[in-house]
Amino acid sequence: MKKRILYQLLTDEFTKFGDKFEKIAHNETTGMYCYKRTTSEGLTYYEVFKAPKAKDENGNIYYHYPSTAQFGFGTALCFRGDERHTADKIAFYMANGFEAGRFRV
Repeated sequence: MKKRILYQLLTDEFTKFGDKFEKIAHNETTGMYCYKRTTSEGLTYYEVFKAPKAKDENGNIYYHYPSTAQFGFGTALCFRGDERHTADKIAFYMANGFEAGRFRV
């Protein structure tokens, strides 16, 4: 029997690994999402990604949060909340997607 792994649907808020995730932006044109991640220790990160597609047991396509292995340039990036140009980087990738190239200051 074929085992099917289903991913959690993207929602406005969810908890994973004890961290709280809140959707702060979505650009339908580029397909980009931005989530604010707050750890149990109070650290803040921003995760910008193009949501991967998956199929449910009925063959319907849906989008999900990327797995750890899917993080990297071109799929998903994580920025510390206190980095110098965090807001600029997030705005650039949300508007342009990953196809526009790397963010340059």
